Amino acid sequence: MATSFMNNVSVKKQCPYMEKCYRKNPIHFNEMSHPHLEKIVVNQLEGEIRVPEELNFECSDRCLLKDQLKILQIVLRKNRNSDGSSSSNIASKSKINAESPKVTNGKTVSETLKDKVEKHKQLTIQRRENKLKNMDEEAEALFMSSNEKDNQRKVSKMKEELDNLKITEKSMHKSSSQDKKRDSSIFGDNDKERKKSKLNHTRQVQECGQDTNNSSENMESSSVSKGTSLIERFELCNSIKSRSEVRERAIKMMKQQGFEVSVVEPGNFGMKYALSAPYHLFLTRIQKSKETYNQQFSITFPEILDISLGEIVKSLHINFMVDVGWLCLQYLLAGQRTDMSILFGTRVDEEKLSLNITMIPVWMPTKFGCHHTKVMILKYKDDGIRVVVSTANLYSDDWENRTQGVWISPHLPLLAESANPSDGESPTGFKRDLERYLHKYEQPALTEWISAVKRANFSSVNVFFVASVPGRHTGVEYDYWGYRKLGHVLSKHAKLPPDAPQWTLVVQSSSIGSLGPNYESWIQKEIISSMSKENPPGLKSCPNFRFIYPSLNNYKQSFDCQVGSCCLPYSIQTHSKQEWVESYMYQWKATRTARDKAIPHIKTYTRISPNLEKIPWFVLTSANLSKAAWGMVRKDSHHILNYEAGVIFIPHFVTGSTTFPIKKEEAGVPVFPIPYDLPLTRYGSGDKPFVTEFFSS
Repeated sequence: MATSFMNNVSVKKQCPYMEKCYRKNPIHFNEMSHPHLEKIVVNQLEGEIRVPEELNFECSDRCLLKDQLKILQIVLRKNRNSDGSSSSNIASKSKINAESPKVTNGKTVSETLKDKVEKHKQLTIQRRENKLKNMDEEAEALFMSSNEKDNQRKVSKMKEELDNLKITEKSMHKSSSQDKKRDSSIFGDNDKERKKSKLNHTRQVQECGQDTNNSSENMESSSVSKGTSLIERFELCNSIKSRSEVRERAIKMMKQQGFEVSVVEPGNFGMKYALSAPYHLFLTRIQKSKETYNQQFSITFPEILDISLGEIVKSLHINFMVDVGWLCLQYLLAGQRTDMSILFGTRVDEEKLSLNITMIPVWMPTKFGCHHTKVMILKYKDDGIRVVVSTANLYSDDWENRTQGVWISPHLPLLAESANPSDGESPTGFKRDLERYLHKYEQPALTEWISAVKRANFSSVNVFFVASVPGRHTGVEYDYWGYRKLGHVLSKHAKLPPDAPQWTLVVQSSSIGSLGPNYESWIQKEIISSMSKENPPGLKSCPNFRFIYPSLNNYKQSFDCQVGSCCLPYSIQTHSKQEWVESYMYQWKATRTARDKAIPHIKTYTRISPNLEKIPWFVLTSANLSKAAWGMVRKDSHHILNYEAGVIFIPHFVTGSTTFPIKKEEAGVPVFPIPYDLPLTRYGSGDKPFVTEFFSS
C-alpha cells in the first residue's frame, strides 16, 4: 500500500528547494513533492511523527523538520483518503481487535467511538482542502458553460507560453555552487526568514520555557511548575504585570536562541491610532521593507491588540485560514489574554488547544463556496468592544511580506442598562448590518457576541459594513449582501460631478474568479453597473474599468518569490476562458508606500478622478473579483457562494465632504491612504498575469 501511495505522490513536481525547503504552508506541500520528507511520513500517516535519529540528508533545524512532517502528514492523509484508501491504519485496527470491549446494540463501545472519531476525522480532512485555489473554478460549473475541447487547447498553449518565458524556479534564482556558504546562496539569504518563521510557531516558545526561572513573584498561579511552557504560563496570568513579565522572558529567550525578533513595544499604539483619524485604515508592516517600519499607517498584528487600546478579556476571530499557535504568540507579544473563539474555514496547524480557546469550523452550504471573511471583535475589561476588518488570514505568511489592509473601529462603549436595543446605532447602520451578518451563521457560540454588539454604542463608527453570505437572496434581503449592498449604499450616498463617466473604476484584488466569456457578461452588466451608482441617479455612461493584478514580473521581483510562496490562487484553467481580461489589467506598483515587492493580498475598489487627485468612495474587503464573492443575479434572486466582509468609506460620513483627497490635503481633510501608485501602469506587450502553474512550469 505504501509503495502504491508513494507512486501517486511522485506525480507531483519536486520542490526546487529540495532538502533546503523551509516552507510550512499546506498549499505548498499539496502542490509540490518533497521525497526526503515523504519517505519519513508515508508509514506514519496516523499519530505522532517519529523523526529518525540519523537522516540521509542535511538537516540544520530539526524543529522545522518536525513541523514540515506534521503538515505533510495532513496533506498525504487527505490525498490517501480521497483515493478511497482506508482511513485508519493497520496498527490502530490491531489494537482495537486485541481488546475485548463491551457490546452495545450489536456494536462494541470501542467500535462506536471509533466510528465517531473516523467520521470527525474525515470531515476535518475535507475542511482542510485547499478551497481558495479551486473555489472559483468549481463555481464555474454553476455560473457558466464552455467548449471544453477548445479550452484544453488554450490551456496547453498558455502552458507552452509559460515555458517559453522561462519562469521556472531555476530561472528565478541563479543557482549557487554546493560549496558556497549558506549565507551567500538564495537559501542563506533566507536563513533569517527561516528563523523568523520558527519564531511564529508556538512550540518554539514552549521549548524556550523548559529552563526558565520559576520564581513565584513572576507568576500568580502556584500550580505552575518547572517545565511548564511559556504559552501555558502566559495563559495562567491574570494581570497585565504578570503577562508583561512572561512576554519579556519569551522575547529574551528567542533572541538568545538566535531568532530575529522585531516587535513593536506595547503601550504606544493608542497615539498612532488617534493620529489615523478619521480613516483608521492601516497597511501591514513589511518585514523586508524597513521603510514601512516607521510609517504612520503601518501596523503589526500585536499592535491591533495593544494594551493602550484597552485590556482584552475575550476575542472573536472570524477567518479563513488559521494557525492557532501563531495567533496565541501574537497575544503573548501584546501581553493580552488568549481567551478566544475562532470561526474558521481551514486550520493549518495541529497545536493542542487550551481550554480557553474554542474552535468552530464553518460548514458551507455547497462545496463551491469559501468562508473567506476576516473579522475580529475584541472585548475589553470595561465591557466595551472593538471591531477589526482586514484582508489577512491568521497565519505568519500573511503578516510578514504581503500587502494587507486593516480597518480598526473606535472603542465602542457599553450602552446604559436603560438603553433600548435600537440605541447606539451608527449613522451608517454598521451595527444593524454586523448583527445581521453574525445571525446568518446560526451558531450558538455567537450568541454572546451578538449580545455584545447589541449592547455596544456604535455611534462613532463612520463606515458602512458590506458582507456576503452564501445563498439565494430575494425579497427584502435582495440588496443586503454582496455587490447589491454596495450598489445600494452608493445609490443613496455617493456624490459625483457631471463628468462622472471620466472617473475610472479601479478594482484591485489577489485572485480572479470565472468572469464569463466577455467583458459585458458579468463585469459590465453587474459589477460596473452597480459600482457606478450615485445620488442623485442619472443616465450617465459607464466609467472606464481598470484592474490591478500582479503580473508574472511583479511576482518574480517580489519578496514572496524569494521564499517560493504566493497568495494569488489564479489558474491557467480559469484564465484560458477569459483572456480578454488582459486588456484591462494593470501591474502592482507601490513604490510610494514602499510595498512594491510586497505582493498584494489586499482587495480594494474605488473610482478615481481624471486628474488622479480625488476619490468619491473606497471599499476595503476580503472579496476578490469573483461571482462567488460578490454574487450574480439569476432570475429574481441574488446568488452568492462565499462568506466575505468589508467596509465602505463614504466622504459625507467620514469627513463631511463629497470626495477624499488622495494626493494632498484639502481644506483640512487628510489624504486618503491609497495602497498603490498613481498613475497606474498598464501591462506591457510581454506581460502576463501571475498564475499558479508558475510553480510547476
